Amino acid sequence: MKNAFTLARKYGSKALVLAAAGTASVGAFAQEAGNPILELLGGVSLAGVAAAVLALCVIIVAIAMTMKGPVIAKRVINRV
Repeated sequence: MKNAFTLARKYGSKALVLAAAGTASVGAFAQEAGNPILELLGGVSLAGVAAAVLALCVIIVAIAMTMKGPVIAKRVINRV
């Protein structure tokens, strides 16, 4: 196992460069096939995602205020 880590440390960056070059060359020849990431993003409605994220944020803030609200109210009352 230690030998595998040594080899990975020694040749890891070279293997990464070769893999990236191989991926780039395959991508250059496969332009007609279409980009699967763009197809995936095209299928997702961003308006629906934005509404869901906004609703989740409102719920998180509401829970936080429910838990911290009495403490904040006591501080305000004590200052007055």
